Amino acid sequence: MKAMLIHNPRAGQRDRAANMAWVESRLRGAGWELHVCACESLDRTEEAARQAVASGFETLVVAGGDGSLNAAIQSLAHQSAALGVLPVGTANVWAREMGIPLDIRAATEVMLGGQVARVDLGRANHRYFLFVASVGFDAGVTREVTPWAKRRLGMAAYIFAGMAEAFKLRGTEAVIITDNKTHRQRLLMLVANNIRLYGGMIQMTPEAMADDGLLDLCVFRGQGTLAVARHVANVLLRRHTRDPEADCLLISRVSVDARKPLPVQLDGDYFGTTPVTIRAVPGALRAIVPRGYHPQLRAETAAARVP
Repeated sequence: MKAMLIHNPRAGQRDRAANMAWVESRLRGAGWELHVCACESLDRTEEAARQAVASGFETLVVAGGDGSLNAAIQSLAHQSAALGVLPVGTANVWAREMGIPLDIRAATEVMLGGQVARVDLGRANHRYFLFVASVGFDAGVTREVTPWAKRRLGMAAYIFAGMAEAFKLRGTEAVIITDNKTHRQRLLMLVANNIRLYGGMIQMTPEAMADDGLLDLCVFRGQGTLAVARHVANVLLRRHTRDPEADCLLISRVSVDARKPLPVQLDGDYFGTTPVTIRAVPGALRAIVPRGYHPQLRAETAAARVP
């Protein structure tokens, strides 16, 4: 197995150096031809992933957070190289969804004994995303959370930013086109999910499948702080699918344009503003997941063991 291990030396626990040394030893001891690249920025991670694919690496193992995964998939999309994950980020949404242990040594064992599943990606304008693209409220929160705050405060940084954003948000007149149907409404937030989890903790789209060729869309309408609070409460209580001010549906494509440009986030990082076109990219990624049954994957029997 020819593999590249990309890690962010600034991410993870205090004992990350010892853990990474253990990971390298374990993978090499299992017979992997391992190349290691330390990448302190997402741009460097994206460049390293591009070089790995061009050099014919069979597996790209990323030790980092969801932002690092997003950087890596820009080159892994539609390639034969598989993505492996050692979760040492803040939310680790993809790892939680796929049942990859948050303990880095246990996650390494998944890399060695797991299986490769072909999963969908999404694409927002020109950039791929692994599990979520959203517009409006939560993207505004993401825009306000700095890397320093994420490292120092973890998920609390998002909570504080969310409270501040809720008081500023008023809803914006937007045109939303889902596949071939046009909607005009005052938009608070739109979430296009490729998986079930949202934020690593909430099942916003409990029926989502990561390999069905579609995205699960939730659109939240309304105006003002009280509307935001109601939607948040309904999501936490899993009542949002019955809310007349929310629409949840399966789509292959959605376009959003707004009177006032709205923020957009991909996989937990700020991306830019509307207009944006979001689409499903079926079967675009090979990903290493734990062996066994996965309720969010349909093609269980098609998964192959990691060599």
